Amino acid sequence: MTRELEAVQAFHQQHADIVVKPLDGMGGMGIFRVGPDGLNLASIVETLGENGARTLMVQRFLPEISQGDKRVLLIDGEVVPFALARIPQGSEIRGNLAAGGKGVAMPLTDSEKRVAERLAPLLNERGLFLVGLDLIGGYVTEINVTSPTCFVEITEQTGFDVAAFWLKALEKRLSLT
Repeated sequence: MTRELEAVQAFHQQHADIVVKPLDGMGGMGIFRVGPDGLNLASIVETLGENGARTLMVQRFLPEISQGDKRVLLIDGEVVPFALARIPQGSEIRGNLAAGGKGVAMPLTDSEKRVAERLAPLLNERGLFLVGLDLIGGYVTEINVTSPTCFVEITEQTGFDVAAFWLKALEKRLSLT
């Protein structure tokens, strides 16, 4: 995360194929892939970063995005057993549903479950009741705490009632206070 063009350029030199996006973005808005040629990197950083006024997240491009950007929900330190894979369509690299990605609910893999179970209690101890972990190819790419979505899609496709799970956890927490 940075506001500095030089830091983004150094990261690009190290990884060659990167993704640049605003830290405070959502719904896939303002996500750019910059390939090895670095074409328009400075312009992208200047525009997205509003000339240093806005923080950017820069990540190595993960080709596993073609299998989806998986949203894993953590509720009060517990892991929802299903993720929503948001799969890019056509020539897009963005899997966000708002950007035209296809949402496919699926059980967590053993690897995804291990990652989520390791992070869930740590994030819960920090007071984060509801978290959306985004994983691409087993790598955590984002930890969403302001508006983690996908309750409806997971519930509709799997029958696992995420909202009821959330409400039960909330009621339990309130009864303890």
